[in-house]
Amino acid sequence: MSVFCARWPDGSFSIVDADDETHARIQLDELGEEPAELWPMQSCLLDFDLNDEGTIRLKQFGEQTGPEILARAYPVLNKTLEGEAFTEHAIEQQAEPQEYDSTATRVLRKAVQAERKRLASFRRTSATTERGKEIQRELGGSGAYVDAIVEHVASKSLRQYKPGTKTKPN
Repeated sequence: MSVFCARWPDGSFSIVDADDETHARIQLDELGEEPAELWPMQSCLLDFDLNDEGTIRLKQFGEQTGPEILARAYPVLNKTLEGEAFTEHAIEQQAEPQEYDSTATRVLRKAVQAERKRLASFRRTSATTERGKEIQRELGGSGAYVDAIVEHVASKSLRQYKPGTKTKPN
């Protein structure tokens, strides 16, 4: 199994454990039609907190995980955070919000806006078969997800097929 990171067109990201990229896309279809970017992660360590109200929040990323996500999913924001004003910036939500001077705040907000817009024009990939394209038009979903469905159904149909005695092979 591998861990994949998916960057969505709206600026959010998801992490999924899957056998391969196709299975990652199939699972991710539950969350949205198709991520704009998907890659196998080199490192994935996530630490969560259980608060007194019984809710869970992300406490911190592992030492290698946070920088990998920033570098791959958010290059504009990553470059901004390299600035001197952001040396103590934590990418996880802290109990006390970090405060910056007005110039640094504007720079940070501009980088976040750029990241949200950077992949906004992404369009999902098309299914590869005609039947898959029909299903995709009707139901939505990523091309990889629809192709997997079509392949599964076709394989199942072929396994169940019993040719008659008068049938000649092609």
